[in-house]
Amino acid sequence: MDNLTQKERIELENVFAAIYTKKESKFFQFYKEFYSVALSKFHTFKFRLKKGKILK
Repeated sequence: MDNLTQKERIELENVFAAIYTKKESKFFQFYKEFYSVALSKFHTFKFRLKKGKILK
């Protein structure tokens, strides 16, 4: 790394940035958010069911 020129360092940083940048599709973002909310609702329902707090 010490022997690289300024231009080479910038190019190398750009390569690493491209590798580590997450490019997620809109569908994947929606699915991840939907799954997270659904899982949270399920755990809340399961907890209330366990405690007998479900309204009949």
